[in-house]
Amino acid sequence: MSEDAPELTAELVADGVVPSQPVISPDGCRVAYAVAPAGCKTECRMRVIWLAAVDGSSPSAKLTAISLTARPGR
Repeated sequence: MSEDAPELTAELVADGVVPSQPVISPDGCRVAYAVAPAGCKTECRMRVIWLAAVDGSSPSAKLTAISLTARPGR
């Protein structure tokens, strides 16, 4: 294990993020995916949609951030 790697703690795991729901573009060049907190199994406070080149030729770009707790009429 590298000396530069952070020590794995419960907080690091719970505060991490997990990519999910990948969708490949029709031309096969890009993938869109959602990222949410790792500790979130049902309702999350924030979900972010990212877009990335399938071949890794360019960095991922954040498309939008959605707050799932700020719902009108509540």
